Amino acid sequence: MTNNRETDELIERYCNSQLTVEELKIFEQWLESDPLLLKAVKDHQLIMGAFDTIAGRAELKNKLIAIQEEMEVSALDFKAPLKVVEKEPSVIRKFYRRYRIVSIAAAVSVVAVTGTLLTGALTGLFSTRQQSAYQALRLEVERLKRSQRAIINGIQVAKESNDEPEIASGFIGSGLALSSNGYVLTSYHVIKDARKIYLSNNKFEQLNAEEVYTDESLDVAILKVSDADFKTFGDLPYVLKKSLADPGEKVFTLGYPREEVVYNEGSVSSCSGFEGDSTSYQISIPVNPGNSGGPLFDNQANLVGIISGRNAGAEGASFAIQSKWIIDYLKHQELNNSVSFTSSKNLKGLDRSTQIKKLKDFVFMVKVFN
Repeated sequence: MTNNRETDELIERYCNSQLTVEELKIFEQWLESDPLLLKAVKDHQLIMGAFDTIAGRAELKNKLIAIQEEMEVSALDFKAPLKVVEKEPSVIRKFYRRYRIVSIAAAVSVVAVTGTLLTGALTGLFSTRQQSAYQALRLEVERLKRSQRAIINGIQVAKESNDEPEIASGFIGSGLALSSNGYVLTSYHVIKDARKIYLSNNKFEQLNAEEVYTDESLDVAILKVSDADFKTFGDLPYVLKKSLADPGEKVFTLGYPREEVVYNEGSVSSCSGFEGDSTSYQISIPVNPGNSGGPLFDNQANLVGIISGRNAGAEGASFAIQSKWIIDYLKHQELNNSVSFTSSKNLKGLDRSTQIKKLKDFVFMVKVFN
């Protein structure tokens, strides 16, 4: 067992190819068995890449200043460039102090880009989900017409000339029952800044819900039904898959890109997501706004992930958070004591249409009003 400092030093030595043959063998075995360590290594590599980019831009800036001085152009008052600090082996926690000077040393045209990159890398905002090619699938609705019989309590409604009630503007995503006692899994970006959250499907017409756990970096949120008269979802007919799905494995999804549940199928394309995100799959399923937070099942109806987004530049390339990361995060939260994971595989061997009939009562439209 190593402490945090020793672990950080091992990660840095590993990334710098400084481990001995024996150390490397042990460390790689550790990587295979510990998802959190793998994520820490990925984060380290991401930060190092950001710093290398910054240092290169700072060097370019210094060369531009030198050229400017040689040409004796006085229109711009350039200050002497700050010296770029040479990187030395150390722990990740010292990166902030060590490279802070680099971002200050950028030219006027470079400051905006470099500052954004550095700030993002060091605060967690620099993530693959922030790239323009990555499209989150939260469906924004201006006037989504209600098909339910009752008007949502506490929500302002507008009426058109035919007096048909409508919902005020908000957002829509999908979710899946996580346990029989009212916990529901969805995407964080679906319920971000939510003032009111409602769950609905054909069996449970309208349920009030509240967020009890969120993880923005993983893009996961856990909701809890808050209706006083709610009793149970019933026995869940699926399990959360602990192991990775394989590339080429057939998968399918259920979600709410419109007001009724929609089925789609495809396969796992890769065990990494957008730009190599190790917490996600890339899947060959065309998904649409409203699918975010919806479940991704394998052929045995095990939950292998939840839909998170799509690549706007590649048709049919979508992404899903891996279930093993969801399980791992729940194990590190107090919520783990409240969520009872089912252990039976009730849908194994059934044909797809029968599986869907049994699954759809546990898949919800998530309505969010900010």
